[in-house]
Amino acid sequence: MTGERPLRVLLVEDHAELAEATAEFLRRMGLDVCIAECSKEALEGRRGFRPDIILCDMYLPDMSGMEAAQAFRANRDTKEALIVICTALAEREVRQMQDELATGHVDLFMAKPITEAKIARLLSLSAARRAL
Repeated sequence: MTGERPLRVLLVEDHAELAEATAEFLRRMGLDVCIAECSKEALEGRRGFRPDIILCDMYLPDMSGMEAAQAFRANRDTKEALIVICTALAEREVRQMQDELATGHVDLFMAKPITEAKIARLLSLSAARRAL
């Protein structure tokens, strides 16, 4: 976390119960969380939020997480965020996906469930990125 304000997390998750549970978990960790059910809502309905981190589900109703990441990179409010694609795939499969990061749109793939250790890693990555 920064000393000035809590880090902002845009959580893009179409399963409402999972989104609320994850958001509450993140808020308990001191993060400012905004939820969107789809990429269109994330891009159009959350203008001005300017997240530090985007946690985006791999499979959304309006486009894939990879397509959403590309749209986030092209949007002025989200282009600088650390973009993390979250998926229910096995951890082994997620590690294999890491090799596909050459596009530059996605910073990290994360296997669900989202844990405190995984968020701590994201916060470290985000802090290192802001220090550049």
